[in-house]
Amino acid sequence: MKLSLAQPSDKKALAKYYKSFEIPGAVDLKLDRRGDFFKPYESQSDNYWTFILRDREEILGVASFVILECFLEGQVQKVAMGRDLRISPSRKAVMGWAEHFLPVMDDLRKNLKIKHFFSILNLSEVRALNAFVRPRKMTRPIPRFYLYRKFHLNSIHGYFPLTRKNPLPHLKIEFCQGSQEEALLNYLLQKSKSRNLSVGWNKEELQKKIQRFQLKISDFLTAFDHHGNIIGCLAPWSAEGVQEAIPLRYGLRGHNFRQFLKFGEVFGWTKSITKPVSRLKNEIPLSYKYLLFLNADNADIFESLLRRAYQEVDKSEFLVYLQARSDFIYKRPANCISAQIPYGLYALVSPNTEPPEFLSPRFETQVELEPFWV
Repeated sequence: MKLSLAQPSDKKALAKYYKSFEIPGAVDLKLDRRGDFFKPYESQSDNYWTFILRDREEILGVASFVILECFLEGQVQKVAMGRDLRISPSRKAVMGWAEHFLPVMDDLRKNLKIKHFFSILNLSEVRALNAFVRPRKMTRPIPRFYLYRKFHLNSIHGYFPLTRKNPLPHLKIEFCQGSQEEALLNYLLQKSKSRNLSVGWNKEELQKKIQRFQLKISDFLTAFDHHGNIIGCLAPWSAEGVQEAIPLRYGLRGHNFRQFLKFGEVFGWTKSITKPVSRLKNEIPLSYKYLLFLNADNADIFESLLRRAYQEVDKSEFLVYLQARSDFIYKRPANCISAQIPYGLYALVSPNTEPPEFLSPRFETQVELEPFWV
């Protein structure tokens, strides 16, 4: 086996390899990058590194590191986000991946001055957790995964009837105008500076982050108080053509949920979701929008923004957003019809290295991550 740095010419082969992996759950999914494996990384940074583990010409594994300068524990630090670690199920690949990838981490730390490494894992993927987080033999030379924060990826599919439509019916919510751009940027900066892993820690970096998603100021739904001050915002964004989720099959729980959504759609309560490949015999991705740059000063403002966003997106689209488990402002409203997937943000530490101090439970600083990046 040989580890090599991926080249632009590898993007189609890597996209095909990545698509071959199923993500188990209530809905079994696979992710389609439309032949360009590297495109999602461009929404995070210009500096990313993808490594391929090959046996002759066969791809046995892939891992990427997106290099970010972000705000962490009161200062700007360079970190590497481990993304898309995929290992073929053969024993040769499973046993050999760490031997090849550990030196990569050491080289990145030394040559790029990386301070910390992070990775995000789906807590529903038991096999991945067993392989990476809780291996059978701790004596093996593999990176140690230390849990930093837990998240829920929430999806909003409708609202129950006979419940309150809006907790703040007189709240002014509108798409941001050009004249309000400065105020919006200042609001986002104020929120970002209080969160770890924020890449929008100054105005220039914040504008770069907005541009990477190809968003305009007019795409932001913004809430204003009676003085005209911004007190909440979000930006609905579609990943169509970048990375799409294709439902392969629904488990019993997922099937029952889909049938309920079909029933509720008749009465205008819900939006139905895509039939699986097992039924259609055709690959049609789920239709949804991510809620990026989600901020609100309290839970009622968030609920009002969420309701307005649900009304603004297409009738076939549901909403997806990320909520830190301890951040109760963004908890799913009780009157909405929703689902959630648990995720964990882990710090990757080389063997025989002490874990960083910020992993201590006494540090409760919230973390800023966009839902598309999980």
